Amino acid sequence: MSADTLAEQPVDVDLDEKSLQEFDFPDGGVRAWGTVFGAFMVNFSCYGAISSFGVFEEYYSANQLKDQPLSTISWIGSLQLSLILLMGCVSGPLFDAGYLKSLIASAGALYVFCLFMTSISTELYQFVLSQGIGVGIAMGVIFSPCMSTIGHHFKKYRIIAFGIFATGGSVGGTVIPIAMRRLFEEVGFKWAVRILAFLVLFCTICGFVCCTTRLPPRTGMRIVDFSVFQDRAYSLLVIGIAVVSLGIYAPVSYGVTYAIAHGVSEDLAFYSLSILNALSLVGRIIPNLIAQRTGPINVLITACALSGVLDFVWITAQSTAGILAFNGVFGFVSGAYVSIVPASVASLGTNPQDIGLRLGMSFFCAAFFWLASAPIQGALIKLHGTYWPAAVFSGSMVLTGVAMMLVARTLVTRRTGRQRV
Repeated sequence: MSADTLAEQPVDVDLDEKSLQEFDFPDGGVRAWGTVFGAFMVNFSCYGAISSFGVFEEYYSANQLKDQPLSTISWIGSLQLSLILLMGCVSGPLFDAGYLKSLIASAGALYVFCLFMTSISTELYQFVLSQGIGVGIAMGVIFSPCMSTIGHHFKKYRIIAFGIFATGGSVGGTVIPIAMRRLFEEVGFKWAVRILAFLVLFCTICGFVCCTTRLPPRTGMRIVDFSVFQDRAYSLLVIGIAVVSLGIYAPVSYGVTYAIAHGVSEDLAFYSLSILNALSLVGRIIPNLIAQRTGPINVLITACALSGVLDFVWITAQSTAGILAFNGVFGFVSGAYVSIVPASVASLGTNPQDIGLRLGMSFFCAAFFWLASAPIQGALIKLHGTYWPAAVFSGSMVLTGVAMMLVARTLVTRRTGRQRV
């Protein structure tokens, strides 16, 4: 029986490690690369939109929510970041159980609907419900399954495939801020958001058509399964990733407002976010190529350590040239964080059928840290009237997370006897 035929039949068994080793991974072909394309498009609409929230945040602060402090408005974006990860603990096991197409269709419909609701919102609670909670849930349901499909098709080139998938967020984060900025001016807020909804619909259709699975579905799985944390290395790696998320993206969340506060023109400040995301595109490709030889965890630790240092350096960039240069460097260095995390988490598993579960549980833990990240940073900025407390907090959290990752790496190297991890 062929692998494709096996994948199409409901199988109420788990494959043991030996049989999975004999289960061939194509590492290429139309279905495999089509899956990467479909996942890329979904990531474009998910993390591309999340990376663009700075444009919405600045627009809201000057229009519908001008009476609200930035720390309050930032909860909308934080909810998106949190829920896209938190819902992974639900969508991950459902994906492993064989419900890929149902998840994409239902989440895509919810995503588009909530964007249309956002377009007619005027009050804070309405934006929180539609753009924060509704869009966040939709992203979380669709993101993790589409990402996990890559693990069904690739083994040897899995890191590279994950890297290509991760660039979808960078491309979206480059294009969407520029497009939304122009659309706000030319067609108004309502139709700008509706046009974004139609773009999301197109991306969702691409994901529905192109993303496929190969391994037989699993049954009897729990939505939240803490048994994966019996692996100490996995536990420390996940905790490290979560702590890093408390601070790593402060220059992204508040980059636009920081630039405007330091004399950068409003138009150029919005473009600075696109510059950051454009350079993160390169940062999500090159590190994955390096990780193919050196190991994903090694690259993740290096990228996070450099990002932590740059978080401290952020406030020293005060001229227009300095801010733009910093955004370019930070985008390149921090881009590896998003692209390498899935491959790093997946590398600690021995059973490909557990990829969805391991990724889902790692996202579940990180979600609560993402939820608190931007509001804490915003509160520090508001409390002190300057950005340096947020920069110091962010850099400290990132380097603390790196220390935990180093301990996890030590456990893995002792277990495997290899430095390439």
